Amino acid sequence: MSHILDISNLAIGYSKKAPLLQDINCRLVCGTVTGILGPNGIGKSTLLKTIAGLLPPLHGSVSFIGTRKVMDICAFVPSQPVRATHFSVEDTVSTGRYRYTNWLGIEKREGWQIILQALESTGISHLAGRNSADLSDGEFHRVAIARALVQDTPWILLDEPTAFLDIANKKATGALLRKLASDKQKGILFSTHDLSLAAEYCDRFWIMTPDGVFHQGTPDEMEKTGIIEQLY
Repeated sequence: MSHILDISNLAIGYSKKAPLLQDINCRLVCGTVTGILGPNGIGKSTLLKTIAGLLPPLHGSVSFIGTRKVMDICAFVPSQPVRATHFSVEDTVSTGRYRYTNWLGIEKREGWQIILQALESTGISHLAGRNSADLSDGEFHRVAIARALVQDTPWILLDEPTAFLDIANKKATGALLRKLASDKQKGILFSTHDLSLAAEYCDRFWIMTPDGVFHQGTPDEMEKTGIIEQLY
């Protein structure tokens, strides 16, 4: 069975008296790419962090049918991944395997194969020995995605993964996320302000509007309803 993300009557924010958004009800399956769109400050990052278990819901629920522990469910890539000085690309990616190592922190041989496969899947095998601190933003975002990939979770959540990238790297990242969803049957959920990128690579949109309403549907459906025009 595909791993299903099921959200029911969810309210998000930092105060029950003033939720950023509520009455969120939706369901997604792995193998799809979904983009979260909305203006600054609307709660896109808060929604992602709530789904990832980094923030508690104000009420309602987030469940992943077909999984057990939160750490088995999703990997989270923040908008500005932290770079560890003097860590090679391979070492940085390998930190995503921490929960699979033994009590001495030693990875099994098959774990290193997963790391090498992630480097190849994200197109950064040639950077393996480079210092992560010396990479461009576009290169390091791929490192962060590879680090999420080796966690071997059915879902990958990304907060503004293309925010600081040029057009070529934005398209490359969008194509990579699309490929991970189709080839590896990952569920990809990411926030973005880039409508053209989202329209090209997403199966579905989640749209958060200033009137406090949560909208969902295919890009074509959202365009026909005029919801996108409210944002741009």
